[in-house]
Amino acid sequence: MIKVDHPSSLLSVRGVTKRFGSVIALRGVDLDVAPGEVHCLLGQNGAGKSTVIKVLAGVHSPDEGELLWHGEKAAIDGPQSAIDLGIATMYQELDVVDGLT
Repeated sequence: MIKVDHPSSLLSVRGVTKRFGSVIALRGVDLDVAPGEVHCLLGQNGAGKSTVIKVLAGVHSPDEGELLWHGEKAAIDGPQSAIDLGIATMYQELDVVDGLT
């Protein structure tokens, strides 16, 4: 895999691995998000999409790798620290907007 560092990245994920017991949910995840970008995570059930989001939201801590905010190592050790950085998470809920099914 070719890794490209983006100096203009707002958020960078580098080599993040997350395990739940013997299950490896994430292995070496890299992601760069520049200011103003919107990203979509697609994949099969069990691919790790929700786990990536929960790591970024501070719900889970990575077992390996690092998170960078404006190029500086960031310790996202809980949901409030993610919110303090400006990372907001909207979980998939069907009843978030009244009147929609």
